Order: sequence, then C-alpha cells, then structure tokens
Amino acid sequence: MLFCAITFNFGGIMRKIMSILFIFLFECGIAYSQGFTQINAGLTGLHWSDVAWGDYDGDSDLDVIISGLDSNDNPVTKLYKNEGADTFTQVAGVSITGVYIGDMAWGDYDADGDLDVLLLGYDASGFETTILYENAGDDRFIDSGINFPQVADGSTSFVDYNNDGYLDILLVGFDGNEYITGLYKNNGDATFSLSNINLPSSIKCAYEWADYDNDGDLDVFLTGFDSSGNLLSTLYENNEGHTFTETANTFTGAWLGDAAWGDYDNDGYLDILLSGFAMPNDRIAKLYKNNGDGTFTENTSAGLTGVSHSSTIWGDYDNDGDLDVFIGGTFEAVGSWTRVTDVFINNADNTFTAAGLNFTIDSYWGESAWGDYDADGDMDLICCGFDDVGGSNTIIYRNDASTPNTIPNAPQNLDVSIIENSVLLSWDAGSDNETPSAGLTYNGYIRTEEGEIVWNALSTTPDGQRLIPALGNAQQNTNWLIKDLADGNYFWSVQTLDNNFAGSLFGDEESFTIGTIGVENRDEWENFEKLSNYPNPFHINTTIEFYLKESAGHVEIEIYNVTGQLVRSLGDQKKTSGRHALVWDGTNNWGQPVGSGQYYYALSVDHQLHSVNTCLLLK
Repeated sequence: MLFCAITFNFGGIMRKIMSILFIFLFECGIAYSQGFTQINAGLTGLHWSDVAWGDYDGDSDLDVIISGLDSNDNPVTKLYKNEGADTFTQVAGVSITGVYIGDMAWGDYDADGDLDVLLLGYDASGFETTILYENAGDDRFIDSGINFPQVADGSTSFVDYNNDGYLDILLVGFDGNEYITGLYKNNGDATFSLSNINLPSSIKCAYEWADYDNDGDLDVFLTGFDSSGNLLSTLYENNEGHTFTETANTFTGAWLGDAAWGDYDNDGYLDILLSGFAMPNDRIAKLYKNNGDGTFTENTSAGLTGVSHSSTIWGDYDNDGDLDVFIGGTFEAVGSWTRVTDVFINNADNTFTAAGLNFTIDSYWGESAWGDYDADGDMDLICCGFDDVGGSNTIIYRNDASTPNTIPNAPQNLDVSIIENSVLLSWDAGSDNETPSAGLTYNGYIRTEEGEIVWNALSTTPDGQRLIPALGNAQQNTNWLIKDLADGNYFWSVQTLDNNFAGSLFGDEESFTIGTIGVENRDEWENFEKLSNYPNPFHINTTIEFYLKESAGHVEIEIYNVTGQLVRSLGDQKKTSGRHALVWDGTNNWGQPVGSGQYYYALSVDHQLHSVNTCLLLK
C-alpha cells in the first residue's frame, strides 16, 4: 500500500457558489486551486515503507510513526511527536525495531486507554519479525513479550472480530517458509490465543475490515498474491465471530496495491476502493458500489486512474460531506513508469474528477494516510516512498482549506437490552452539517465500574477527540452487540463520526448491570454519589467521574498522595444533579508532574466529604 490524501472546505451558500465556479474553471481547463503546503517537517525519508497517524500521548493532536528503508537502505522505525505549529520532533529513547516491506497498526490491546503499536516486516538482518509494543507512558514503548509468528511482506490489523469488545489481531504474510494467516483472539487479560478461523494467505496484500452488510459484525475484504500464484480480491462474511464465508461477489484480483472501505455515495452502505496490479498487465483503480443486498457492482464511470505500487485512500478533501479519493502510485507504460499523485473529487453523480493538484514530489513503493494533524478542521496528508529519481521521502502536506469542517452532533436516546451476558446497545442517528446522516459512523465504549475498558472507542472521553483517524467501531449501525460480559455494573456511551473522522462529544453516559451484582433499584445506584476513574491505572491523564443526587453549590475533587499531602484540587464549582467528570493530568496544583504511585481522590459536596477512591499513576 502507498501514498497520500487531501481535505478542503465550503459551507452553505458559499459552497454552492464555489462549486459552480469550480465547474466553470474546470471547463476552461484551469486546475483546481485549493491544495496542500509541504510543511518541511524534517521526517526521515523512507521507501518500502509504512506510516500511521496516532495520538499516542493523549494530548489531543495526532503524532505519527513511520517505518521502512532510509536513503542508505537501513531499516528504521521512528516515532514523531506533534509539537504544534507544524513541528514534529523525533521521540528520543524510543527503541522500536526497524522494519521494511511490512505493515503497522495502532490499537489499545491491553485496554489501558493509550495506543500500543503492532508491526511486522523484515529487520536489519533480513529476517521476518512481528512485535507488539506496549505503550508504557512517558514516551516509552516496551516489547510486550507476546509471541506471534514472525512474518513480513503482509498485513496486520487490530479488530474485534467476535464482538466481545477486546481488540484481536490479524497477521498475514510470509514466515520464511510459507504464506500464513492467523486471527488471534484477545483473551481480555493482555494475552492472545490463535483462533480456528481460516482466511486465505497472501503477500503484498491488503486485508481491510468493515461491516459491509450492517448486521453488527466486522467482515473482511482481502487482496494480494497467494502461494499458488493467484491474484486475490475476495470478500468474506463474518458469521457472528464463529466462521467466515466467502461471498459470491466477483472482484478483479490484484496485488502491489491497496484496498479501502468508504461510503462514497452516502447511502448507508460501505463501498470498496481497489487498486493495484491485475493480470495480464493492468494497473487498476476500481470502485465497487455496495447495493445494500449483499452484492456489489463495479462503477465503470468513476474515472479513477489505475495504479500499482500504490496507496488509494478515501477522505473528504473539500469538506463538502462526501468522500473524495487520493491516489498515489505508478502506471507502467512502455519503457517508463508514469507517476500518479492527485486527489479525485467526488462529483456526487458516481463520477470523480482529478483536481490537478501540484504535489511537490511524486512517490511510490510507500504509504500515505489522512489525518487532521493541526486540528484546524481539514484533512492533511503524510506520504512516503521513492520519488522519480530514486530518492526516499516522507512528507507531510498541510491542507489549506479556507472553511473548516464542523464536528457532528452526539447521538441521543441511548438504550440497552440485556440478553443473558450480552448487551445490545442502541441510539438515535446523529447529525452533521456536512456529512449526510446515512454516511455517518458511530463509535462507542463500555467500561466497568472500576474503570476497566471493555469496548474501546480509541477516543478521549467525554470530549470525543479521536486517537486515530478511522471509521467508528460500530460502523454505520445505530445498535451494536457486545457479548460474553462478566457479571457486574457497566457504563457506556457513543459518539458520531463524520467523513473527516471528526468525532462529536459522547452522549450522556448510561449504565447497565449484567447478572445480579449491584443494587436492586438501578435508579438509586445511578444517582448515588458514585466515584470512579478511568482508565485505571493510567499513564497520562484519567477521568474522574461522579454522580450527584441533587444540585450543589460547591463540588470539589481533591487528590492526595499516600502520605496524606494534598496534591491537586479540581473543581470547587456549582454542579447540577446527574453525571459529571473532571480530568486529572497527573500534575500538582503548580502544574508540575507528580511521580508514579497510588493516589487517593475525594469528592466533597458543599464542604462535606462524600466518597473516596484510589487511582494508580504509572509513568
């Protein structure tokens, strides 16, 4: 997979005026004017590479991890911290194995509220390697010590394939002897077990997850080169996490390309974008429309330029609420390799038009990713790979849209249905100024009374800031089933995501009880001054949550160390009855970071102590 993307914005009447102006300019042969600015971030140039945006430190801006071969053909993996003002700094002291011809993925495998990273590829000695790194906080990543097959030239992803809330792991690639595929079940205790799920194996591949049939579980589309010399492009339906069945759909087999899910026509069904090398000697970029009945039809009028060694990515470049396409790769002509690097604008009529943007450097044999790194309401790009003269590059392009995207509205009317040890969560559809309601996705969480995360939103709460730019974990559904919950009291909520991967605030947190644990009168339990924090333990910050039976004039959280010294005071504000949350960032009253250890936090209401609990800070 390989390359970059773009974002851009108009609103109301101005959007309509500019759309008309665009049509006029296009017909006159003038290129689209909105573009990107290369910010000269100083990232190490790479090829045979991968990139991934992720807010690893929980400070509400996107950092980035890159891996591949540098200009001297040395494998590297580097983590860059977003310092703001278009500045990225390599995080010193992070020792993550350098790999190339591989893949990376962010995910919170241990459900502690921060992003861990999984990577595979060839190491400096040319051996296959797979390592899961735990985010230990304080800019540290450590080898989890969990053993997986050592593979390269494949694909990896975090996915909750069995709807138990925990992030499982898919590994695909070459282990030095054969092509393998393994789907590893997260046991909920930071260990994994190989499942009995069998999916095809391939190399130079893409395996992408989505709930294409809106039945409440994640299916997988895969494309690549198998051990029999066949080019694959196949969709497998998830049968409630027990088995996967190949669908009857037919797609063009391809490798050395990319695949991506996105609802380009905002009809509530996710479509497939496929690129790569197809037989006998074709470069393709094909769009398959989801018909909503389990079948797909190729959109032959899309007008996308075919590429291989490519990255093809969905994103709302111009903030008009529908998904555009960034394409970066090569089209091999006789005696030359023609580069393609452009955004293809969604015309909302099943066609796309090349914007004609002037990217400073073409690249291939790399990767690209969308992400709003500067949080200005438009989607920026990071691109890496070879350029036209064989140089290695990693470039961040800032989207210079003039009108920012607005965040969606939170879902309302959250409800639960208990089915033995499973819960069906439901909510009303959200809304957004740009993305139509049918095109929105949803992203939820469940946590225990003690703050343990069960279903992970990969967002901060309650403000809804995303840790990764991606579709929501409930996809386009307005209900989602989580299975095999232990007896206990749980809290949950959900947010709305638009086509910029921007998240709304979370809806008002609700609760439910599995089994007989808890008080008989649930209303009494919900309204009691219950005091808890999550995540717990925590590395960077933790949310302290409490409920008030009635309004109060002075509500305060005070945090003490184990010797009884006051460390931090939060709040001392008037609060209404209901749920409230305050965030402690691990600093004292003078803004200085405190050390690792156990801390007590106390809730005082109108100067009377009501509840005390403990939290554990690990740095």
